Amino acid sequence: MSKSVSNPAHRGAPRPFRSPNVSIARSIAGSISGHGKLIGRITLASGIAAGALVAVPAANAAPASHEATTVESAVEPAKVVEAPTLEASATPTAMLTDIKQLERAVEVQERKAEAARKAAEAKRKAAIAAKKAAEAKKKAEAEAKAFAASQEGKIERAISVASEQIGDPYVWGATGPSSFDCSGLTQYAFSAAGIELPRVSRDQAAALPTVPNDQIQRGDLMFWGSPVYHVGIFLRWENGQAIMLHAPKPGSAVREEAAWDGWFAGSTHQA
Repeated sequence: MSKSVSNPAHRGAPRPFRSPNVSIARSIAGSISGHGKLIGRITLASGIAAGALVAVPAANAAPASHEATTVESAVEPAKVVEAPTLEASATPTAMLTDIKQLERAVEVQERKAEAARKAAEAKRKAAIAAKKAAEAKKKAEAEAKAFAASQEGKIERAISVASEQIGDPYVWGATGPSSFDCSGLTQYAFSAAGIELPRVSRDQAAALPTVPNDQIQRGDLMFWGSPVYHVGIFLRWENGQAIMLHAPKPGSAVREEAAWDGWFAGSTHQA
């Protein structure tokens, strides 16, 4: 008598679908978190069986966790990176392949976000630099204006005006604008800078305080004679020699040259 072997009822018939092992799904999620490739929370919902995998960036960018199996309604809406659809019969290997595709999509978004962040930072730094440049320019303009209004600034302006006349001929009694005598040049230049001087060299010497020759400063006047007969503008010391700007004498022109001997100084700085 042969033994009868009972066959399972489903043998030869289609096998009913079984949801993927939850521990496998959790291992996949843990693997992603461990590699640090995915920012946000990957929820492997029970809907995997229905074919969906969703990556939802969390508000606090927390790593992947198996604490939740669904996206809580309290989480603020966030940009969702769509994952490939998983077939109901997907194997763990297929699921890993699809998750890697999702990782790549997220990495693309991360690169775009980083590029946007760098662009915004560059724009912010450019704005700060522009603001600092504008402030520096404003400060320089204010300082230049204050200097121009100061006595020293006026003296520099007078020297500049006198220098513009270099080459103009000496004419006795001339006060500009195209010819000068010695005191006509100094009066013209200092008047243009807002410092008034008397017309002739003798009166100019009387109007200014006398200072020792070794204390003369740029823009002070140099006088000759007693009574005074000539005046020039001190510019600088050069190898121990005083250099002046003046209108020398008939037949010559306004020029710079070494000071003649026998001069004394009158201070325009202390005027």
